[in-house]
Amino acid sequence: MCCLQIFVVAVILQLGISHEIVDSTAVAGASSSAQAQAQAEQAAGKRHIVTLHRQRVPVRSDSTGAISYKSVYFGSIFLGAPDKQEFSVVFDTGSGHIIVPSTECRSHTCLVHRRYNREDSMIAQDIDYDGTVVQPGQARDQITVAFGTGEITGEFVNDRFCLEGDEDHGASCMELRVVTATEMSQEPFQSFSFDGVLGLGLDSLALAPEFSFVHMLIKNEKLAQPLFGVFLADSDEESSEISFGGYSENKIRSKFEWSPVALAHLGYWQVRILALRVGNRTIDYCNDGECRAVVDTGTSLLAVPQMFAEDLQEELSALETPIQATSASSKKPARDRNCKDAVGPLLHFDLEGGITMTLTPGDYARQAQIVAEEDVNGDGSGEGGVAGDEKIPETICQPTLMPIDLPAPLGPKLFIWGEPVLKKYYTLYDWGEKRIGFALAKHLDDEDVDADTEVSVDSQDLESKVLGDKIGEDEAFDEWLASPTGAAVSKPLLR
Repeated sequence: MCCLQIFVVAVILQLGISHEIVDSTAVAGASSSAQAQAQAEQAAGKRHIVTLHRQRVPVRSDSTGAISYKSVYFGSIFLGAPDKQEFSVVFDTGSGHIIVPSTECRSHTCLVHRRYNREDSMIAQDIDYDGTVVQPGQARDQITVAFGTGEITGEFVNDRFCLEGDEDHGASCMELRVVTATEMSQEPFQSFSFDGVLGLGLDSLALAPEFSFVHMLIKNEKLAQPLFGVFLADSDEESSEISFGGYSENKIRSKFEWSPVALAHLGYWQVRILALRVGNRTIDYCNDGECRAVVDTGTSLLAVPQMFAEDLQEELSALETPIQATSASSKKPARDRNCKDAVGPLLHFDLEGGITMTLTPGDYARQAQIVAEEDVNGDGSGEGGVAGDEKIPETICQPTLMPIDLPAPLGPKLFIWGEPVLKKYYTLYDWGEKRIGFALAKHLDDEDVDADTEVSVDSQDLESKVLGDKIGEDEAFDEWLASPTGAAVSKPLLR
């Protein structure tokens, strides 16, 4: 009997955007009672906070020579019993399974990561996707998850899972089904140091509810509330985190505004866009009510429907780069400059639920560094400089728009929001009510910034100056944006 192959249709879900909630009320910080409640929830095992670490990988565009960065945020999980095997994973709202490399995978891509050893867990069981126990030597189900830059093939195991390490006494531990990868393509998995992926999508993104991490947390009564929140730091002085069972009040500076999940049966955390405006002018592309945006914690770009990308790029292209490094005489290295103070039009999204999200140029523009491939003048100066000068990359700011073309029902009018929005906003995912909350994130640089006066808009001129918005270290738009073919990361859509 041949083993069952379960194919997962790959759907591009790579984004990077950030937005602004208007008419929000500033929040000074968490009260002592709120902090005490959070501590009590953690002590009772109903609130679990995982610190997220950031890795940036530089890439260079073959077509433009621009140096940019891919970013990823990951935290630790543990599998097996009695000894726990630790893995670093991306907590990803755009997928539905926990995936870790297996010791059965012996490729170089797998060998550079920590691998799950089925034999090291006394309670692990080999299973088919429906939970049926597989006996030794018996044919078993497999799953292939295709990504835009590669894919994984894996098998299924039921084992004990914990969010914390040896100090945990079972507050976050439970049994669930895991995908153990027996094959992993070189790209993109070899580029980053994280081992695997933990999907946070809704139930329909998983093969069965027993694969769904949040579903199992709720079923096993591990959460004080059926929700989780995400905070991304914008400097090395802060720590990024994901909080299960509640949110961190000391990391927000406005009240939460809510928008219902659109088409929840598809499994994605997405919201409906009712209107789109550039500056004070409404663009008719979303007037039919068919536009939606997926909030994706596993990516860093702003993805735009392909049919609309060129028009929006043109609307936003009138950017003024605040500082540009052109010679070695600059006191601040080009690599340290960013686009948070770039001047240009504001981008507004009116959402279902009465929310308006506003992206400033500092949100949607990213830094790119253009490096000379050769000495243009033949005098050793590089790109027409003075002979003997140190070559310094030219730094420019430009919109981060990645065209995507998705068929119905997810597309075609789908936007995807990733790292920039998640830096600017604390996002709260309400599993019970199927809604997403957005509040301005409170960063160290925002201590004295009033949430109600953060942005000034000149309606006479579509160029607006950011007064107080802090995005932190702006990154260059990804290599995908410079390539017509694109290397878009994909996420699974089960069909």
